Amino acid sequence: MNSGSCPAPSPSIRVRSVPAGHDYVRHAISPAAGVTVLADPVLDPAEPARWWPHPALEAADRPEVLDDADLVHVHFGYEHRTPGQIADFVATLRARGLPLVVTVHDLTNPHEPDPTRHLERTGHLVRGADAVITLTTGAAAEIRERWGVDAQVIPHPRLMAAEVTEPHRVTRLGGTDRTDRTGRVGAGTARGRRTVGVVLGSLRAGVAAEELLPPLTAALPDGARLTVMVRSDALTAARDPGHPRHTAALELDRLALHPDVEVRAHGLLSDADLCAALAEFDALVLPHRHGTHSGWLELCRDLALPPVIPRIGYLAEQWNPGSAVYDPAHVTAEDLRHALAAALDGPAVPPRSPESEDAAVAAAHALVYRAARARF
Repeated sequence: MNSGSCPAPSPSIRVRSVPAGHDYVRHAISPAAGVTVLADPVLDPAEPARWWPHPALEAADRPEVLDDADLVHVHFGYEHRTPGQIADFVATLRARGLPLVVTVHDLTNPHEPDPTRHLERTGHLVRGADAVITLTTGAAAEIRERWGVDAQVIPHPRLMAAEVTEPHRVTRLGGTDRTDRTGRVGAGTARGRRTVGVVLGSLRAGVAAEELLPPLTAALPDGARLTVMVRSDALTAARDPGHPRHTAALELDRLALHPDVEVRAHGLLSDADLCAALAEFDALVLPHRHGTHSGWLELCRDLALPPVIPRIGYLAEQWNPGSAVYDPAHVTAEDLRHALAAALDGPAVPPRSPESEDAAVAAAHALVYRAARARF
């Protein structure tokens, strides 16, 4: 061998990610780190971006969905499978000699009021995995306590691309060096009135409205206004007296008459349109009733938008120890008043470093993958 030659580069690891087409995965795993994420199978040509229900989870009955993969990485999207089906999935990977990596985003599924079956499914994945990742040390401690498995903590990367969020972040900050009397730059500085936002989405079971919005309206600082965003189709459906979220619809219709509240019903928003809407706010109140971590926190960080965080799971740790928090199980105006003051008048959210953050997270994933493959 020529003494001046360089060693051949390691071949790229081909990962079947469940899913691949998600903002988290796009920022957490990079070809630059020697990893190739296989594209999600096309389930419907009319809706090519839809990855759910992911066919890789049916590998026990459809083994061809794992062809070309060197490793399988499960993130989320497995709540439609029974615990037994998840156990069969894990056994199939073991029989195929395919390493399994699991990222525990949710110990409590934010869309399921009863955590029992989600924990059963997740337990099968965690106990059968060759490597487990989670986002916070608190979640890692709970994983160790529940299943006796050590999880590596890799922080959540940014949620959206910088080219999408940065223009709106700058807009939210007013595009200048102007500051208000607190020394902070904010969207309300440019408009002269501060705005608190809440995004209710499609009024899923894990999203609070009727118990959160009345005390939140009462807790608004003098001169501030509240904007509540909700999917128009969900609000229309919930106006039916037999709908499970009918009480939420009644509350939203009542609040729409309040002079300091805007109920903004909207259709499906693009990333740019969502960021433009959030850029109008000076604080965002997360309405989660339960959960473990939240991509909304990372979108707040992307936009330098201070969040008001429900005291659930490890959301406060995901943000920082000095978070503005409230108790979603016992919501009071006083609690929210303190949390809003902390968010609106506290220190500015530091800007992110998109390239270095993504590179560090991608490199950490590549190390996990290579270690998992080395076990086979």
